[in-house]
Amino acid sequence: MKTFQIQPVGPYSLEESAQFIGGWVRPSENGSSAAGHLHLAFLTDADWKPVGVCLTQDAAGTVHGEVFGAAEVEAVRHQVARTLSLDVDGRAWPALAERDPVVAVLQRMFPGFRPVNWSDAYEAAAWCIVSSRINMRQAQGVKDRLCRELGHELSIHGHAMWTFPAPERLARLESFPGLFGRKVEYLTGLARAALAGTLDTDSLRALPADQSLAALRRLAGIGEFGSQLVRLRALSAVDELPTAEPRMEAAVRSAYGLQTELRDVAGDWSPYTMWVCVCLRRAAGGAAGMVHSRASG
Repeated sequence: MKTFQIQPVGPYSLEESAQFIGGWVRPSENGSSAAGHLHLAFLTDADWKPVGVCLTQDAAGTVHGEVFGAAEVEAVRHQVARTLSLDVDGRAWPALAERDPVVAVLQRMFPGFRPVNWSDAYEAAAWCIVSSRINMRQAQGVKDRLCRELGHELSIHGHAMWTFPAPERLARLESFPGLFGRKVEYLTGLARAALAGTLDTDSLRALPADQSLAALRRLAGIGEFGSQLVRLRALSAVDELPTAEPRMEAAVRSAYGLQTELRDVAGDWSPYTMWVCVCLRRAAGGAAGMVHSRASG
């Protein structure tokens, strides 16, 4: 058994993360005393290996992970921490509620919240292409079928899950039901970019914001909205605004008043600007521009 631990810095609830993406598994099938566990399946950063993880959280707050697949444990730990925003110091998050009553309400709605990010920039960018010009339910269906037909199947304590297709598989795609226009062309180009190393998540994350966004916009099919979504929700740019997300303005006006502009209130959200935005979109009935889908059976 390959295992790891992550000690969150600041408040955190694994169950809240699982509720956000609809992944809470009850009861615990492996005899754990934890109330439930979160299963994730994804491709590793370095070599696109399929890996599954079973996550639990003990009474002291420590997150425990069990790894399924041939991936190196420390690399999986790093990727899980980035995905669950556990590589961010969250100790100052509660203090935002003291100066912003709307944030106080959001924190009561979502106790222990941290954004769940895409597992890598490649999958997030693919979602931008798949979901373009169709509704989220349709896009979810297309993505799940891609996972089942072209992804890798993993069993996590008997729970079947499928990763998103690895780049070498997606690069060979010629057509797929639900992908119209130039979407297949864009996806195969994205896969080739991933194989060439230009979509490495940590490398893009380390760049200054303008350079990172410019690199993402150079990908065919990824415009201003898509580049921001990838930067905020895969590269986990914690203290930046989604200025290309029109639904954010509506969410802000609903929470703060009809005359309020996003930039009028966002200055009080630092250093967790993106976290507040995700909470506002979630409270407004959306998934903050992202559906963290892993096809499962």
